[in-house]
Amino acid sequence: MFAFCIFATLIIHNQKIIQIDEVNLSSQEISLKEEIIDYALDEIIYCLTSHNVYSINPLNFKILDHTPLPQKFNNIAVGPKEIFLVSASEIIILDKKNLVFKTGIGIEPGDYQIMVSPSAIPQKNLIYLLTQQEKRSIIRIIDRVKERRIKTKSFVEIKDFHYSPEKRYFIILTKSGLHYFDLNLNIKKSINFNFPGEKFYLYENGFIITNHQCICAIDTNGRIIDFQPLLMNTALNNTGFVFWNSNSVVLIDPLTLRISVVLPNEKNICEVYSMNRKQSICTTKSGELLALDHQTGSLINLLKEEYAQVTQQEYRQLPGDSLFYLQLGAFSDKNSATHFCDSINRIGIPAFIETGNDGLYRIKVGGFSDKTLAKEMMETAQITGWIVYQPKRESEVDSFFILDNEEYYFQKGLIIKKEEQ
Repeated sequence: MFAFCIFATLIIHNQKIIQIDEVNLSSQEISLKEEIIDYALDEIIYCLTSHNVYSINPLNFKILDHTPLPQKFNNIAVGPKEIFLVSASEIIILDKKNLVFKTGIGIEPGDYQIMVSPSAIPQKNLIYLLTQQEKRSIIRIIDRVKERRIKTKSFVEIKDFHYSPEKRYFIILTKSGLHYFDLNLNIKKSINFNFPGEKFYLYENGFIITNHQCICAIDTNGRIIDFQPLLMNTALNNTGFVFWNSNSVVLIDPLTLRISVVLPNEKNICEVYSMNRKQSICTTKSGELLALDHQTGSLINLLKEEYAQVTQQEYRQLPGDSLFYLQLGAFSDKNSATHFCDSINRIGIPAFIETGNDGLYRIKVGGFSDKTLAKEMMETAQITGWIVYQPKRESEVDSFFILDNEEYYFQKGLIIKKEEQ
C-alpha cells in the first residue's frame, strides 16, 4: 500500500517518516514497527498507527513518547494542548504533554476525515468532520467542550476542500462548482461552472481545476481562462501540474498551462507529491524515492542519509504528585463494573473502581511513576485500555503479584517491579 502524506519536506510512506532536503536532494528516514495511518504536525510530529500514537522530534527523528491504543483510529489532529483521535464512532482527546487519555466524545457512525486542525480555528473548541454517505457528503461540527454535535450540513458530493486560516473560511468543490463557507457553514459565495472537477488548487488570482483527463484555469468569477485536455487512452492520476498513469507521465507548464514534457513511466511511478513548482517527489512500486524535474522531466534518485533508530527515545517525565494509571474500562452499570474489576483481580492484578460525576464506573490499575512500566504491564498481561495521568490514589492495602515470571509489588498506591526496589 502506497499511502503518502506530505507537509513541506516531510513525507509519510507506509511505516516510514521521510524528511527531504530539497537543496541536496537527499533524504533521512525513520521506520516505525507499523504502517502509519495518519499524522499531524506542529513543532512535533505525531504519528498514528493501528496500535500506537507516537510523538517524534523532527530535528533528530528521535521518538519522544508513544502510547498504545485499545482500538483503531482513522485520523489524528493536533490542538494547542491536546491531540485528537477520530474513529468511526468517537473522538478521543489525549493530553499533548504525555499522550495520555483525557476524555472521549461519542459521534454518529461514519468514515470521518478531519477537515482542519483545531489549532487553526479561532474557536479552538470546535472540530470539523467530513464523512461520505453514499453519494452525499456530511460535515459535522463537534464542540469538544460541550461534548456534542452543534451543526450538520449535507452536500450532494464534496470532491475537494481547502481551509484558509487567514480569511477563516472553507472553499468546497462539488459537482456544481466552488463554494465559500464561513465557520458556521453559512454559504458566502459560489463560483458555478460545468467543468467536472475532481481537485482544485489556489493559483495566482484564481483556481486550477483538474480531473483525470484535463486541467483548467478559472478566475474568481468562474470564467475559464485556459483549458488543456490530456488525451490518453487511460485515466490519469494528478497532483498539481503532474499527471501520470501506468504508461506515461505528463508535465504541465504552470505559466502557459500547456504540456511541456511527456515521458514513458519506465520507473513505475505510482505516487507523486509536489514540493514546489520546479520539482516533485515520486515513489515507485519498488519503493524508490525520485526527484522529478518539472522542466526537463529528468528523474534523480535521492541520496539516502543515515537515519535515526526507532529505539532511541526521550521520555519526558512530568513533575508533581500525579501518577500514570491504566483505565481498562468504563461502565454505567455498577454490577458490570464490579464483575469486570473482579476478573482483573483474579489474574493477580490489583484493580479498583473509580467513580466520577458523570455516573461512570471506571476500572483502573496503578499507579505507576514510570509510563514505560505501565505500557510493559499492558503488554505482559495482554490487556487493553487507556493510559491516564491523574493525582495519586492512596491505598492502605499492599500486595504482591507475578506476571509472566516477573514480580511486582503494590505498595502505598504504587506498583513497582522487583528489580526497582
